Amino acid sequence: METELKLSFPNQQTLYAASEAPWFLDALRIISEKTFVFENRYLDTRERSLRDSGTTIRIRHVDGENYIHTVKTGPVALPSGSDPNLLSGLTSRCEWNVETEKPEFDIGFFLASSKNAQDPYETLAATLVPLMGKDLVTLSKTAFTRHVITAEFEGSILEICLDTGACYGGGKSLPICEMEIELIFGDVASVTGLGEIIRANADCEPLAISKLARCLKLMNEE
Repeated sequence: METELKLSFPNQQTLYAASEAPWFLDALRIISEKTFVFENRYLDTRERSLRDSGTTIRIRHVDGENYIHTVKTGPVALPSGSDPNLLSGLTSRCEWNVETEKPEFDIGFFLASSKNAQDPYETLAATLVPLMGKDLVTLSKTAFTRHVITAEFEGSILEICLDTGACYGGGKSLPICEMEIELIFGDVASVTGLGEIIRANADCEPLAISKLARCLKLMNEE
């Protein structure tokens, strides 16, 4: 299950300044920091079966080397948080990831590789099996640099991702400049709690729309 909060920043300087500010560093205990370069392709059938169901299939090329194939379901309901404004940027959904050297998505391979995943296999199978035999085509792309800060906050482990790059679709593009706070272990209240601290001290707003949804808007397919 992926639970995360997205915050939109006006520019890269403001985004990175927030992550380096004393009020941010004093609030948590940093465990590690890493930087990756991602190139993502989003797939769907020609009939847009995935778009209509809220499902995402993504092929992520990491640092120009191996690939991560991902399937995400539509968002599930979340309990109310302390800041109703933050809830617009907070999502939770089932997610399956397979690391591979394969550049193309294979439904049978993905299902076989995901049987021991944490999220329910039955949900994944119900999503993918009806697509077998159908062509999956690339709808849109994103390319961005991600700086990942893994940290402890209020007893939870969080990944704080700083993303800068662009979404591409329909021959057009939109900038990416955002922070994602993802819950790795612990309580979802830690995600919203850190979000409240960041919103109180930095120039940012909750971001309710995913990167794929922004690509679809560029294509007039949202």
